[in-house]
Amino acid sequence: MGYIRNAVQIEAPVDEVFSLTNNVRTWPSLFTEYESSEVIEETDNSVTFRLTTRVDEDGNQWSWIAQRRTNHQRRSTYSERMPSSGPFERMEIRWWYDPIGEKSTIMTWEQEFTLKGNAPVTEEQATNYLNKQTKIQQAVIKERVEQMCGTAPDAETYYRGVIIGRYQSGSEAAIADAFRRSDESELPHLLGVKSRHVWVLGDIYLHLVEAKSSLPTIIRQYINHPLFKEIKAEVDTYVQPLSPELNPGVGREIYRWTNTSVSAIPQTAQSA
Repeated sequence: MGYIRNAVQIEAPVDEVFSLTNNVRTWPSLFTEYESSEVIEETDNSVTFRLTTRVDEDGNQWSWIAQRRTNHQRRSTYSERMPSSGPFERMEIRWWYDPIGEKSTIMTWEQEFTLKGNAPVTEEQATNYLNKQTKIQQAVIKERVEQMCGTAPDAETYYRGVIIGRYQSGSEAAIADAFRRSDESELPHLLGVKSRHVWVLGDIYLHLVEAKSSLPTIIRQYINHPLFKEIKAEVDTYVQPLSPELNPGVGREIYRWTNTSVSAIPQTAQSA
């Protein structure tokens, strides 16, 4: 018999976590591994539903019917998966939730299973796979539930900067491809870049970057990094400064607004 048990701490009240994670209809948006969840029959304390996974890297897609019973008083559930085309002869899953104070919850998942005789994997392989996937899904659910409950930890401070220039008409695909190759490499992680957005308007090129450092700092620190130089040189063949004295064309932020504060940025400040 295979067995795994994993727990995660979610920074949200236990009743909210219990409610949000036990609505099987929303599982495709709560988990990353499910494509659909179809409710077949439902009562106050139980639900029978069909889960279908997303297609995996090997082209496999699995679907099965499960019955799930809920103990609202204990804040726990018990699920049993019907035998399906997958490798499991039996799969029992128990979830339970324990509050830590008023604003934090420990969510625990326990799984017991046996494999079919003709299963293509061993019990050890299945255990290792389920253990890995459970930890991944619990981390995803933690993040999404905390976002929904408005209890996610404060995000790191990121700077925003804009590079402005003139670009060659018809070079949009080449510019996008250069950044795509860069963003698939280790470079964004090295530079601390969180996101980038590139727009064109007429012959004007606008490149917005969110990063852990300001754009002038990044350019100064990494101008001689081989990969940075390669991407910059490629983009520079299509994009030029508005005028020589504005190279590299980093705009200055003069005003910022949020829901909670309004601030003016001195004219001499570089874009953040």
